[in-house]
Amino acid sequence: MNNNDITGFIIDCLTDPGNRDKQAALNKWLEESEENQHLYAELKQLWEAAADVPPMPFNADEGWKELSQQMAPAARVKRLSPWRIVAAAAVLLFLIAGGWWWQTSRNAWITYATPTGDVDSITLPDGSMIHMKAGTSLAYRKLFKEREVKLLQGEAYFDVVKDPQRQFLVTADKSTVKVLGTAFNVRIENTFTEVIVFEGKISLHSGGKKLVLSSGSGNLATVSRNDDEIRHPIGNYSNQCAWATNELVFENEEAENVAKVLAAHYHISEIKVAENLRHKRITLRLHNTPQDEALEIFGAVLDQ
Repeated sequence: MNNNDITGFIIDCLTDPGNRDKQAALNKWLEESEENQHLYAELKQLWEAAADVPPMPFNADEGWKELSQQMAPAARVKRLSPWRIVAAAAVLLFLIAGGWWWQTSRNAWITYATPTGDVDSITLPDGSMIHMKAGTSLAYRKLFKEREVKLLQGEAYFDVVKDPQRQFLVTADKSTVKVLGTAFNVRIENTFTEVIVFEGKISLHSGGKKLVLSSGSGNLATVSRNDDEIRHPIGNYSNQCAWATNELVFENEEAENVAKVLAAHYHISEIKVAENLRHKRITLRLHNTPQDEALEIFGAVLDQ
């Protein structure tokens, strides 16, 4: 083997100490001569010294300076052998490549899509939870140093861990949602993007405009895909994300409307309500309630 091949061979063995075949080949090569043993010892020393050089961000000049200090301490200066120079160059190039890879991969995005027909959820690196309807896809940063998610399509409910030092950003089409810690839902449709806040507050940005939404009344806004206009329709959207929260809340609602929401949530074709009870106003809260139990409770409230 020539100098470059030997250097590459040794580096390969050093980076894969658990590979028995490589270690066996290395031991056989070391047994061939004392010169091989000296070369290996020098390169291993460089390799261990290079472990103290941070891989990211990596500066070639600083890396070479660090290696030079490790190879030739101020207390004693000696001339480097050609082999040592080749070895140092190999280590330096490896670190440069590693630094570039680290710098690139740390900002990489991971894309996730829900299985067809299923609701799914994931936990992000910061502990925040995202629940996704079927047909939803999104992307988030691999290391999540910057808390940012891209909703690519579909509908997602975000339960964001509070972190006063870092904003949580969600981009969806032409809209950007900024929060510090809260719970909200984002849905992308053909002509608009919809945002609903369930806990805390968020700021919605689009086309240079901004709208602050908080939980409670007036907690929904839409952004038109045609003109980037932010609209703020008034209504009761408390149960629109029951698919993610498994919580249904009815405050002084007509029984007929409650029956429709329950039917949609539990995928029932119809829940019949007697004619004389359709407009009866009821208050009801269900949390993680099985279908049969929910219908039993609904019936009991109607009979009161």
